[in-house]
Amino acid sequence: MALPDRGTFAVRGGVTYEVASAAADAVTLRVPGDPGPLPDQLEGGVRRDGDRWARVRKSSLERYFTRHVTVLWQGEEFGLGRTTGDRAEIHGSSPTVADRLGLEGDQYNGFRATVPVEELTVVDVREKEIDV
Repeated sequence: MALPDRGTFAVRGGVTYEVASAAADAVTLRVPGDPGPLPDQLEGGVRRDGDRWARVRKSSLERYFTRHVTVLWQGEEFGLGRTTGDRAEIHGSSPTVADRLGLEGDQYNGFRATVPVEELTVVDVREKEIDV
């Protein structure tokens, strides 16, 4: 099962990019592959991990939003973190649930675990627009 990505995103030229960072008037986009420079990009490059990035003005974005994904695992609801291959990070806040299911963390920073994607069911996907 493919899980929806969670995080902050920007749409530019009809393409949705993950936002790596944001400043007052610009965002840094993670750019998959090697499409060459984006139109009107302020700067760009390659990160140490090999991913490409491009900084663009917020005014050039068609859409700027966050997406939160809630999943069900072992009968409990969790926030979805990063997904890598067939594994996904989940986040919870209940010490009782964390103890019962073996999640790591604490009551101040939350609890987390990395679990097989196939064991997750999407419960809710919420997107919230960010003003530019």
